Amino acid sequence: MEHFSIGPIDLGDGLPALLIAEIGLNHNGSAELAHQHIDAAARSGANMVKFQKRCPDALATADFLDRPFHKCPQFGRTQRQVRERLELSLDDMRACKEHAEELGLLFTTSVFDIPSVEFALQLSPDVLKVASHSITNGPLLTRLAETRIPLIVSVGGAAPEEIDQALALLKDSPLVLMHCVSAYPTPENLVFLDTIQDLATRYGKHVGFSGHEDGIEACVAAVTLGAKLIERHFTLSRQMVGLDHRVSLEPAEFAEMARMIRRIERMRGVKPGILPQEHAARLNYHVALCANQALPAGTRLTEEMLTTKQPLEDPAVFFTGLERDRLVGKTLTQTVTADTRIRRSWIEGAAEGQG
Repeated sequence: MEHFSIGPIDLGDGLPALLIAEIGLNHNGSAELAHQHIDAAARSGANMVKFQKRCPDALATADFLDRPFHKCPQFGRTQRQVRERLELSLDDMRACKEHAEELGLLFTTSVFDIPSVEFALQLSPDVLKVASHSITNGPLLTRLAETRIPLIVSVGGAAPEEIDQALALLKDSPLVLMHCVSAYPTPENLVFLDTIQDLATRYGKHVGFSGHEDGIEACVAAVTLGAKLIERHFTLSRQMVGLDHRVSLEPAEFAEMARMIRRIERMRGVKPGILPQEHAARLNYHVALCANQALPAGTRLTEEMLTTKQPLEDPAVFFTGLERDRLVGKTLTQTVTADTRIRRSWIEGAAEGQG
């Protein structure tokens, strides 16, 4: 798996997952509300905050933009009016980036069109996000590839062959993929978490998970399945008016997700053998080979003469229950009473410490 880093943070096996609070447009076009979201994200355990940038006229047709739009009547009667109201200025976005970095957070934006790329480049980004909506926007991907800036690429709503085509356009860009289902909210039977490993195997890239489902369980499970980034929409309150508040986590939920993910990460890894913490149970409850009858010195041992009983205590001194075949046919050098563990030193040719 190729190395991938975002600013000072490395991603990879054995490293903590990067937790992204997607503020997106939940600032509702208010710089003050944007800064409040940044503060809350920092307190909630996020590593990165993500905003969104669109230039409506470059993204959509005039007919589409000027159709009636009923989702947020408080913000406007058409998609154009709503979209234009929700955009932050360059100065506002720059101030948000500075605020985030003062709190130790990374900052990024999703860019939905080429003018938005040029806008974002003025913020000197460490990374940019390709939203699921943009995975089939070839000219946008080509422009992003030209920047050589690391990318987080979400593949929701794309067919496998479209993902192949998109990554061919981005072949020279360092990138990490995000498994995502573009359904808001996503029903739990459509989350398909095993896609994380499938994408990693297919493309040899680190893979994250951008979730839109209810609750936090899928994001926690995604980390156990190898997700290197977790992204969730983030809001101060789902009761707020706006486009994405209803599919967002509130601060307490994001904090609980972060707590559970960090706990799961401490539990992961491949066991390296017998742990020091296991010695007490191993030595008390593993079994040793015992004589099941009195045996005089010079006895040639058979299976019928042997049984297994606790405690093992010291495998350097006593034979473990796995070594019966090693003892069969060997000769005792000392008389052994019934129900006695057999020491290695009592067997011809088996010195202490060979266990």
